Amino acid sequence: MIKKIKGIMIAGVCIILAMIYILQRPVPVTKELDAIVYTVNDEIHETSISIDGSIKNELFTERATYVGDFKIKSYPKSYYGETNAMIGWLSDDAQFIRFKHAGASSSLDIENIAIDRTMDNVKILFHDGTIVSTQKEAVPR
Repeated sequence: MIKKIKGIMIAGVCIILAMIYILQRPVPVTKELDAIVYTVNDEIHETSISIDGSIKNELFTERATYVGDFKIKSYPKSYYGETNAMIGWLSDDAQFIRFKHAGASSSLDIENIAIDRTMDNVKILFHDGTIVSTQKEAVPR
């Protein structure tokens, strides 16, 4: 009887651990997004954003982290060599982006980002005022 109870408890613990593992597993994301670049000189041109990596959600929190390629075609610094990006969602309204290349980490001139958790809607503001967005924006003045 005691062996049977121990066996049931062990099986229960294994099931719980398996469920936690499944919930913590990174979700692969691969997509190519069309975007528009708005410069401070009122220039507008098209670009694309290539995303290839995975998102991992933290259990019992709003936090999530994307790690992988985040290449903006019109922004060469985002895809030099083995450059990888890490995007973190602290909440739906608080995000950060860091690029890693050759052991160095940088925001690469990015001042602010707004990226939804599905990574379908992206808006990036650079320090020079340039905006890259997957949504049609009012032309900055």
